[in-house]
Amino acid sequence: MFALIDCNNFYASCEEVFNPSLSKKPLIILSNNDGCIIARSKKAKELGIQMGDPAYLFKERVDRGEIQMLSSNFTLYADMSQRVMQTLESYSPQMEIYSIDEAFFELEDRSADRLCEDGLKIRQKVKQWTGIPVSIGIAPTKTLAKIANETAKKHPEFSGVRVLISQFEIRKQLEKTEPEDIWGIGSALAQRLRTGRIYTACELIDREDRFIQHLIGISGYRTVLELRGISCFPFEEESEKKQSIVCSRSFGRKVSDIRDLEESVAAFASRGAEKLRNQKSRASFLSVFIATSPFVQPYESRSCHIELPNPTSFTPELIRLAKKGLRSIYRPHFAYKKAGVLLGDFVDENSEQIDYLTPGNENPKKTKLMQTIDRINRRYGKNAVQFAAEGLDPSWRSNRANASPKFTTSWNELLKIQDLA
Repeated sequence: MFALIDCNNFYASCEEVFNPSLSKKPLIILSNNDGCIIARSKKAKELGIQMGDPAYLFKERVDRGEIQMLSSNFTLYADMSQRVMQTLESYSPQMEIYSIDEAFFELEDRSADRLCEDGLKIRQKVKQWTGIPVSIGIAPTKTLAKIANETAKKHPEFSGVRVLISQFEIRKQLEKTEPEDIWGIGSALAQRLRTGRIYTACELIDREDRFIQHLIGISGYRTVLELRGISCFPFEEESEKKQSIVCSRSFGRKVSDIRDLEESVAAFASRGAEKLRNQKSRASFLSVFIATSPFVQPYESRSCHIELPNPTSFTPELIRLAKKGLRSIYRPHFAYKKAGVLLGDFVDENSEQIDYLTPGNENPKKTKLMQTIDRINRRYGKNAVQFAAEGLDPSWRSNRANASPKFTTSWNELLKIQDLA
């Protein structure tokens, strides 16, 4: 049986774990530079606040104390996600992390009542060990588990756990499921299904196979088989490697000084190199781009592309090339609002083709150095060790005026309990 666990209102829940008073009022969490809303608590959703809404629209309501607003704290969210996933690993050796707040895992095939009991125990333990509320959907396939999970989340009578096993219960649920609510069916495919007079998931599974394949292709047909209870999407033991990595950021202020821009692209190249090593890849090309604000004229956007003679994930080399690329596109009379580094054309770190006419950057000492830096940063927190080219206190970093402390990853920001006795 497939079980899908989904953390409820994850970013908001992470904040409420360390500040329970946040649960008393609607809470919204903002993107980098505090520009727009990227997460909402349940109470905020009930007010009709939408993802992507500009933050300034709610400033007056925040000032009146009707809504609470926080800057994003991705370091905290990533660490809390890891704690949730480690808790799940104690229940199942077979697990696939689907996103920062979702994971599929395997449960023994039992009766619906026993599976519901298992789900409730898991939900209770995740809450006890991490403080994060979760919903769990259990079914014979991933697609059905996703539907069960959404039902568990939206309907309190299921107590956060929904089991779909019997054909009667599955069909009853599919009669209530619209095409766009099916995992893997986007808005375009949903519209195509409606042109074929298919308005529910139940109507979809009842159509002929040849008609389905003609209408939504073989990938969509696999989803239909999943809805029929035939598993077509097994567990993925390893997450799929990215084909490109982009590290970019809008600045907290406009930047004209090339030294500030060099610090920013150095930081982006360093972060990209770390991601490369995490998936055991090396990049064959690097691009640098800079841009002014699109809301201010004249608008300026420039980029450059650098081919690497030998693929690499060695941070100092990528920083050197990123700064070289920046200098080739920089224009001193513009105030830039954004910069970024793109790494692409990856090869496996153990099987790349070497250009023997060009000195390489990969040797045992350099590899050991990068491994040591990565290990220190994983243990002691992001940027515990960093390159001087990234700047010690960059003024260009994003504005996050109201970010919560890094409660779980910084000794200086541990939760403090005040004794009022």
